[in-house]
Amino acid sequence: MDIGATLCKLVYAGEQLQLERLPSTDRAAIHAWLAQRRPHRLGLTGGGASGLVELLGDFDPMQAPEFEAWAQGAPYVARQAGGRLPEPSIVVSLGTGTSILALRDEEAVRLGGCALGGGTIVGLGRLLCDSADFTQLSRLASSGDRNRIDLLVGDIYPQGGIALPAEINAASFGKLASRQPEDLMAAVMGLVGENVALLATALARGAGVEEIVYCGSAVEANPALIHALSTATQVLGCRSLYLRRGAYCGAFGAALLACPSPASSLLASS
Repeated sequence: MDIGATLCKLVYAGEQLQLERLPSTDRAAIHAWLAQRRPHRLGLTGGGASGLVELLGDFDPMQAPEFEAWAQGAPYVARQAGGRLPEPSIVVSLGTGTSILALRDEEAVRLGGCALGGGTIVGLGRLLCDSADFTQLSRLASSGDRNRIDLLVGDIYPQGGIALPAEINAASFGKLASRQPEDLMAAVMGLVGENVALLATALARGAGVEEIVYCGSAVEANPALIHALSTATQVLGCRSLYLRRGAYCGAFGAALLACPSPASSLLASS
């Protein structure tokens, strides 16, 4: 289990691999999900792990440091998708907020992070669109036009004369020529994606790495955010990669750290 500020990500390796996401605040649902499966071993990680240790005491949980779990889980998830992480790797965990990790030899060091992430998207979605449903906000953004909201370089320099592409964003929400929910959310995804990419590429260059792996719940089923991340990362001179099941890197890592060798083999075969 990876218990974040918003979501609890669960991975269960039984006869079949099962993945689930539940609200971190819904302790009854989390306990019920585990009680149905009765795992032999339980690994916990994430900021909310310590708050659930007592509740889950009947499952004999083992708590793992978050970055240690990601160091194990991200390479595992990449292997299960038929690939491998670059060595070394810059891995961006884009959840409620954002952490940026350097991975080398299955060890993780946090290089930095920022307070922009899924929490920003939900908060601004509630404010601008009267919705806190992340799936709905992602769908709105995918059909919106952020150019109606953001001020572009071409708006400031319509005749050119500056060494920047006209379509580059100059000021997020600087135009605000639309109040349509889909346009507003497209601009929110752009604001989050561009600024996360800006920080990630700066840290990647400092580490001598050209490929950035974006993971986390905020990225899943969110094409507008992925587009913003990918475009900004490319413009800034790096390459973006995305992991299938990347939201579960921490949970997979916690399971691998908690399980002895036979259980780890079972997890790998799933």
